[in-house]
Amino acid sequence: MTYTLIARCPRSGRLEIATASYSMAVGAYCDGAIRRHVGITMTQGAPLPRNNRLAINLLTEGATPRLALSALGYNDEHFEYRQVAVLDGEGTAVVHTGARVREIKAERVGSGFAAIGCMLAGENVLDALIAGFESSAGADFDERLLCALEAGRDAGGLKGIKGPLPERSVAVIVWHEQDYSEIDLRVDLQDGAIAVLRAMYADYKPTAEYYEERARHPRNAVPAMEFADMLKKKQQGTP
Repeated sequence: MTYTLIARCPRSGRLEIATASYSMAVGAYCDGAIRRHVGITMTQGAPLPRNNRLAINLLTEGATPRLALSALGYNDEHFEYRQVAVLDGEGTAVVHTGARVREIKAERVGSGFAAIGCMLAGENVLDALIAGFESSAGADFDERLLCALEAGRDAGGLKGIKGPLPERSVAVIVWHEQDYSEIDLRVDLQDGAIAVLRAMYADYKPTAEYYEERARHPRNAVPAMEFADMLKKKQQGTP
């Protein structure tokens, strides 16, 4: 009951995960899933958290995505219940969808990205997810992730035995040059989680550069409340 896009930006090298689920706190399953210049991985269906660190450690040691995926399967007796995507720092991706992953399940792999989904309304959800991502190629990378999630939702999103399922948790995570995330936004348990994240992003985006600069140069930083007032006046067009 989750769909996920992992991707590498060909221009900047940024690595990202965008994921939405009916389950709560899907962002928690992204822990340890990205390492700068190394790659990204994601396990869903019946996720096994240790898979993230194992796959990333193998990529760090020079394994190909295919070899890392094989190692996950070798070390996991329940691998057929998992849906896994692995992408390296160059944008090469592989996926595994186990025979016991719940329908409707689908996977897509392209240049610099992989998409996986289970308990989908239809395979077209992943096609829409990718189309939303690629159609916004001129936008900031994080904006493209939101467009992808919105497109997947609008194409039908998730569906269970009794009918459509709302996306109740969502995460957008981006890594670049730092050894910590550039963006990590999550909604953990709320119907319409993608719309909630979009509103959160609208508030967060204008402040991201300020908080990064404050962390690097706290002595010269404008106080947070003063910055908030300055931002509000700018948005309102007042001097």
